Amino acid sequence: MSPYLPRISRVRPKGRVLRVSITMVVLALVTATTFWGGDDYFPFAPFKMYSGSMDLDGWAGSTRVEAVNEDGERFKLTEGVTGFRRAELEGQKSRFIEDPSLLEYVAQAYENANPGKPEIVTVEIIERRYELKDGHQTGEVVEVVEASYTRDGDDA
Repeated sequence: MSPYLPRISRVRPKGRVLRVSITMVVLALVTATTFWGGDDYFPFAPFKMYSGSMDLDGWAGSTRVEAVNEDGERFKLTEGVTGFRRAELEGQKSRFIEDPSLLEYVAQAYENANPGKPEIVTVEIIERRYELKDGHQTGEVVEVVEASYTRDGDDA
């Protein structure tokens, strides 16, 4: 045998059974979660956020989280200051709208990551909505506070 030719090795029967079994389990999971799963089953389910399309005439939204500290300063809460990624917060937006007191955990995450900074008094989820006509912005912009949490005894 020439030293320049690749050496061919065969998969043993047990190895073949194992590989086929793993493939079948993964295919079963992908198939099942495609019909009955959500984004939480990643990587075995499709991202439902990408499975539809927006109407070319209507409103498109962009969500952000803002805070007001005890000094009255308003600022965005980003991954860098809280440890929460934007997608994580947006994915839980319906829970925050249903129970705004959950936003206290976002405030606590900020305060834990920034111990020398003034404490947060208010946290808000704000959606900026852009009007679209034929898929292009018309210039009409509306901001809606979708959830708001203020610490007891504080007025922001």
